[in-house]
Amino acid sequence: MASSLDISVLIPSYNHGAWVEDAARSALAQEGVALEVVVVDDGSSDDSVARLAAIRDERLRLVVQKNRGLSRALNRALGMARGTWAKFLPSDDRLLPGCLQAQLADATGCRAVFCRPEVLDGALRPLDDPAPQAWFDLPAREGAEVRRALVERNPLSAPCGLFERAAALSVGGFDASLRVTQDYDLWLKLASLGDLRCVPERRVQVRWHGDNQSTSATPTSEAERAYVLVSALVRDGLDAFVDDGTPTGRLDLLRALARGGLRETQPFQRRLAVAIRTAGGTIPREAALEGLRGIAPELFCDGSWEDSQPSAEHK
Repeated sequence: MASSLDISVLIPSYNHGAWVEDAARSALAQEGVALEVVVVDDGSSDDSVARLAAIRDERLRLVVQKNRGLSRALNRALGMARGTWAKFLPSDDRLLPGCLQAQLADATGCRAVFCRPEVLDGALRPLDDPAPQAWFDLPAREGAEVRRALVERNPLSAPCGLFERAAALSVGGFDASLRVTQDYDLWLKLASLGDLRCVPERRVQVRWHGDNQSTSATPTSEAERAYVLVSALVRDGLDAFVDDGTPTGRLDLLRALARGGLRETQPFQRRLAVAIRTAGGTIPREAALEGLRGIAPELFCDGSWEDSQPSAEHK
């Protein structure tokens, strides 16, 4: 039986009493779609539950559990959800008016659609630092272009995604072993089932308040990123991240892997370099690809590296 609900907004909440009510109300205020808001409070010790309980709206479903971590809270919300589509809304972020109706219209023919966020401080004021905003401003892309962008980094802000609930359940939901990259892992798994789409409109507001889980890279987050990406490359194969099977398509993927800077992807970089050369392609001499000399030196001993004369800094 088809769901009568278009969208389930999933809000995992933990000690965000200052913002969680605003997050929930921003979802409930959406027009033009049939929706529900499923909030799982993961053992908050502040006034989060009281603030949520004060919201009188039958579309809000609130569950309180002992602290079990973000992924488990998300999976409980996903399991309770009834919408055809789902959105993960962190409890310190909010949806702009018209977000869900517009994203639902953009979602035809894909497994997930992403917009851009407006990145602000905790009081919803513009940031002095432009870097967080620039990180998430991925150009409009679709299909293999999105998958290749995910190879380099994760530019898809969690609340910007609207994804098929059944598809998310079919790949196991959010990986409970991951602390900070559970959304990245899900995006890559959904990409293996069908197209992802990115549109340039800003439809959510992300609070960048200093306590965000993903404020900066750490050894833990980089280890998780490597695990998630290598798992996807092994599971789906390199060709899933290439627009076509030409040397040019493989070279674009090679550049993305190199820019990503993960040592764990070096075997895949070598395989791509070998495939490019075997197909008669060349590898241009550029800073991003200099590391290939240490990975596959035999590919460059015959002078085939374009502009093979050493540059000044290498003399």
